[in-house]
Amino acid sequence: MSNPQNIIINDRYELHERIGRGGMADVFMARDLLLDRDVAVKILFPEHAVDPNFVERFRREAQSVAGLNHPNIVGVYDWGQTGNTYFMAMEFVKGRTLAEVLRRQGRLTARSAASVGGSIANALAYAHRNNVVHRDIKPANILMASNGDIKVVDFGIARALDSAHDGGLTQDGAVMGTATYFSPEQAKGDGLDLRSDLYSLGIVLYELVTGKPPFSGESALATAYKQVHDVPTRMKDHVADVPPALEAIVSKCMAKEATRRYASAEQLRDDLRYFLNNQPTMAMDEARIASGLAPRGSFDFNQATSVMAPITQDPETTQALPHTQVMPTTMTPVETLPDYDEEPANKRNYIVGAALAGLVILGGIIFLITSLGSGNSGITVPNVKGATCDVAKQQMEALKLSVAFSPAETVCDATAIVASQDPSSGDTAKEGEIITLVFPAATVEVPPLLGLTEEAARAAIEGAGFVFSKGPDVIDKTYALGQVAVQNPAGRQQLAKGMTVTVNLSGGTGQLAVPNVVIGQTTASAQTFLQGEPYKFVVTIAEEANATIAKGIVVRTDPVAGTLVDAGVPVTVYVSSGPQPVATPSVKGLAEADARAKLTAVGLGAEVEYVNLAAADVNIGKVISQGTPAGTMIAPPTKVVLTVGRDGTIPAG
Repeated sequence: MSNPQNIIINDRYELHERIGRGGMADVFMARDLLLDRDVAVKILFPEHAVDPNFVERFRREAQSVAGLNHPNIVGVYDWGQTGNTYFMAMEFVKGRTLAEVLRRQGRLTARSAASVGGSIANALAYAHRNNVVHRDIKPANILMASNGDIKVVDFGIARALDSAHDGGLTQDGAVMGTATYFSPEQAKGDGLDLRSDLYSLGIVLYELVTGKPPFSGESALATAYKQVHDVPTRMKDHVADVPPALEAIVSKCMAKEATRRYASAEQLRDDLRYFLNNQPTMAMDEARIASGLAPRGSFDFNQATSVMAPITQDPETTQALPHTQVMPTTMTPVETLPDYDEEPANKRNYIVGAALAGLVILGGIIFLITSLGSGNSGITVPNVKGATCDVAKQQMEALKLSVAFSPAETVCDATAIVASQDPSSGDTAKEGEIITLVFPAATVEVPPLLGLTEEAARAAIEGAGFVFSKGPDVIDKTYALGQVAVQNPAGRQQLAKGMTVTVNLSGGTGQLAVPNVVIGQTTASAQTFLQGEPYKFVVTIAEEANATIAKGIVVRTDPVAGTLVDAGVPVTVYVSSGPQPVATPSVKGLAEADARAKLTAVGLGAEVEYVNLAAADVNIGKVISQGTPAGTMIAPPTKVVLTVGRDGTIPAG
């Protein structure tokens, strides 16, 4: 398909230039002639179309994303068969992949990386709520649109969270994903859940900030081994001014044990937003607790390791590691909190003991020097928790301490009450050191949403300064189909701006809408889909002639798509048997133009062969004979050969 300009597939999508090429498919920019819009069309390589595993992976991507309607996920509009392979029509996003951005820019600022990560986490939160885990989060699968929007793509190896297996997509024990970005449990071939996506997003955040992924090896297996065994070089060793709060977030995402990561993508998204708003984060609080007496601002979130050898294979390639190479389940992950040497235990203990003794002696020397020197033993930070901001600020400044506020826009007067402080009371600070006074986030009333449409609820939530989230529909006999039946938190409650309000729309009284996703599918895939959960329809297959849809492809259903029916009812799937044969019209003796028009009227084409005649012959310009006799039944758009006379005295031009 190197020259696709004149190719139209499915009588609808006109292919233009190729805009991408992956491990299993080409992606073309195309024009949807039916809806008059630009789309991206992904076409499976023909050599893969004969492999059931590739076809199933392709079908899975279409089916997984077809049900995901989210601004941070590239939408899939249609899929089907073209020639001897398969295609998928998707939302066209003008922009570049995050991998291309990194190749051009090297890395992003901490705030830009956090903003991008928040959008990815938002997409994952929606996918996870809809029971889909992506399994291949990496820069090549993230699009950055020219307007700044972030879009997650390629759900080709996505998996339902409640799926017990991959239905033959991979061999038993095989590992699917990209070694540079997949989680330790993926590397070991263990069961995985939504927290595996969060680990991969942590790897992406690390690379966005530092310009390089944390783990690399000479092969996919070597990289996978490092995912299980090694801990990354500290981000601040690559970028000296990386904010500790962001490093803590990345460290929490990349915990080897899934239970130590964020419990959900929503938690990660909210922590990234807190970081961007200069508010305390969950990750930083946990890191400070875990560090014990470590000085503030110098906590080491990751164990230092030597820089790994450069990758020799493409780190962006999604790979399946054979089951013979899966990491042993006996490997114990190394945690990523305080720094420890990789020496044997007895030697390490000796070194640590000696170091601690040295630190005690050094501390005593420093204490004596400072005590006998200036006499300044530091300032004890007072406790101002519960005080008004104006009083607390005055108290700190009287001790020659500087004051900062969180949130930064806090109006410091008698109405603002200090909720906490950093450093804590009783700590020792130096003259001029900044003491951060933390105030409760400004809260506003959550609008009541029950009974509103999705559009009205979204407008009300976002207008009040909250983030809109749509959960799964619920069966409800009080509210009509499509109205808000549940909201969390409930209306009239106070909630901090920027937090998430989730709504669940009424799905009616339990009836199901006949899905329209079957249109354009093969008979087998449509039947499997309709017979599965939640529909459990009793499916009957019937054929009907269709001049535009290929034989064996679904044309329509009865009841029609969108009809509300009970689960388990009979549904008839009408499949194209190809075009209905028509009788060949008689065109002998007609002028060439009239003959062509008569054939076109019944869906047939014309292939003209000219014969030279004498200048005065009455058959010049007329059909002398037709290759298919009149009355013969043939299927459109078969071409009928017409023999037409022409003036032989005029040179053919």
